Amino acid sequence: MSENSLRVLGTASHVARLLGDDGVVHSLYGPEGSPVYHFLTRYDEADAEAMLGVAQGRKGTLLELACGSGRLTFPFLENGFDAVGLDMSPHMLALFDERLAEEKEDGNDYSGRVSTVQGDMTSFRLDRTFDFITLGANAVSYLDEKQRASLFASVREHLAEDGRFLMTLIEFPGIEERDQPFETQAVVATGADADIPMLLTLLDFVDPDESLRSSNFLAQRVEDGRITDAKIFTALSHILPAARLRAEIEAAGLRVLAQHEVVSEFQIQASFAINPEIYLLEVTV
Repeated sequence: MSENSLRVLGTASHVARLLGDDGVVHSLYGPEGSPVYHFLTRYDEADAEAMLGVAQGRKGTLLELACGSGRLTFPFLENGFDAVGLDMSPHMLALFDERLAEEKEDGNDYSGRVSTVQGDMTSFRLDRTFDFITLGANAVSYLDEKQRASLFASVREHLAEDGRFLMTLIEFPGIEERDQPFETQAVVATGADADIPMLLTLLDFVDPDESLRSSNFLAQRVEDGRITDAKIFTALSHILPAARLRAEIEAAGLRVLAQHEVVSEFQIQASFAINPEIYLLEVTV
């Protein structure tokens, strides 16, 4: 969806025009958006807990696709895995390195057991296989059908015999029966002593007709108690039914072993017209 990555829908589009459009809208995974995404997701452990539950104490090697700042990688490292994190964004990988340094200061030196690769999750070649490959945070929804087919083909090439590909997705049950868009709004504030004190307003818009979700964060920077800057960090994704993804995975020569429900206490439930459900697909060759 790269050509539409900065397309903003719903209330956020009106806010962007109000703020003047030019220079207001940025990618959630770019140089300025990455710290916001890291702040919002670092302590959401639902994906990792579900995936480690499937691992059931096994040790081995992990490849985290779209690893960001390592939200899934670090729990696997803590459980004895060796890991590789792959992400297209150099800004997210820089945050990964910062977190590695923080862990080392806290007495957890993972430097000999983990490495990062800047690359595209839809087409990568690492010349090795992994016991576990993970893709969290509904990242598959940012890909179109052709990109998803390429992703699943690359996963198949890199998954060890009896290995597991673990992928989370968000589904909106009954969305096909709706013909009107719906939106949720929520406010999250950083602490006053945060590195970047901000008031963050989530403007999350879902369009059933286009099967698109526009996730936007209005970030208002605060200095000395006053708002000094405002930007919108955005990400546009597809609404993908689990059944469709399972069919695409099977078509790529992989097998779906199970579909697990994931319960996240961190998930914002504010006022969605349809409560989203999170699933973990457990896949093997």
